[in-house]
Amino acid sequence: MQIETIENEEKKNNLIQKTIIDSILSANEIADSGELFEAGEFLYSITELLENIASVQSAKLYKLIVKFWNNQINTFKLQGKLHEVAEIFLRIADLYEKLKEPKSYRKNILGSIDYLKQESKILKDFNETRKLAQNYENIAGLYLKFNDFKNAIKYYLSVVNIARDHQYFDLLSYSYKQISSCYQELDEIDKSNSMIYDGIEFFSFLFQTFEEKNDNLAISQISQVLKSLYQLIDDEEQFVNYSKKEAGAYINLAERLEKSKENYYKIARYYRGAALCYQEIHDNLIESASCFVLAGNYNEGIEEFSEAGINFFNAAETFKELNNLEMTYKHYVKAGDNYWKFENVNDSTECYLNAYDIAVEGNLEYNRFGIFNQIVRGLNIIAKEGLKNKQFYTAATLIMESIKFYQQLDTAKDFLVNEMLKNVYRYY
Repeated sequence: MQIETIENEEKKNNLIQKTIIDSILSANEIADSGELFEAGEFLYSITELLENIASVQSAKLYKLIVKFWNNQINTFKLQGKLHEVAEIFLRIADLYEKLKEPKSYRKNILGSIDYLKQESKILKDFNETRKLAQNYENIAGLYLKFNDFKNAIKYYLSVVNIARDHQYFDLLSYSYKQISSCYQELDEIDKSNSMIYDGIEFFSFLFQTFEEKNDNLAISQISQVLKSLYQLIDDEEQFVNYSKKEAGAYINLAERLEKSKENYYKIARYYRGAALCYQEIHDNLIESASCFVLAGNYNEGIEEFSEAGINFFNAAETFKELNNLEMTYKHYVKAGDNYWKFENVNDSTECYLNAYDIAVEGNLEYNRFGIFNQIVRGLNIIAKEGLKNKQFYTAATLIMESIKFYQQLDTAKDFLVNEMLKNVYRYY
């Protein structure tokens, strides 16, 4: 039984109190077994359910979670688990944010920073460069939680120094953008722009190096970084240029892979990547749609029906922008077929309804029996789910919609239509 659906206030309050008491007893049992973090996690899941209907009781539970997790911190400190301590400090900070206690929130954020710094010294000694860079990035992000932009810049610059030496492109790109943003917050616009131009210069040199080597994977990664940097300074021409280069690199990667089923997943991902790049450039929508179709075909080839549905749906939407209604209709149907195979009835039915609307709009010839049959089946399944959740009005509306399509089938039976209408009146 869902607490929020109970109309009787006394019954609702009694059930809330029982839930809280039972939860505390269970959490204490978990804690007594030595699983302090898990005890807090268990209570946290309960408070999330109660938060909107019993905020006062939720606050009391949050305090108990803090107690469990502080005890866990003490245990982890003795075990030298620095990263785990930092993570729990951060979780406790989130609780204090919910409790609207800013001093305790800040204290725990600083606690997390302190232990990440301690861990960073060890990572540096062991030359764990990527983990070290990620730690510095996390520290910088934590400083941003209370607008300490200068310290955030300091640690993002540390990330840049490591990432440039070791070509951690993902970390490098993000840090450049964050440093630029921090300088803007400090109203140091020249330094903000200078940071972006420094990043562009560095990545442009790398791009030329990898282009000479014909390393398409690196080209795709660096193009992605460069287009995002150019976007920050509103250079539309270079944004388009590197979007096309990124898309071209993905297509090259896809075309050079052997067309065996073992590679279909990877090929589909590359074509989808290219499609998304072209989608950002309005003049290249036909290329975008074509790549979505190719991605969907390869997904379909290894029965990845959910991914295929997404790609065919994206293709349909893009063809719609191009006003190519026949291709729009075709790929809405393909999306619907794949979603149906994945038992995603809601999205499947939506695609079939979209296909029908396009067929009517474009006065297209289409498989009326196939489309109507799928729409009727889908709407009735969704209506049944609505009835299970006592959503009677929604269920009745869906059944009414399905009748409209069912009556147009050559196989429609009057007695079934009458039965469906009776259900509509009953549920309304």
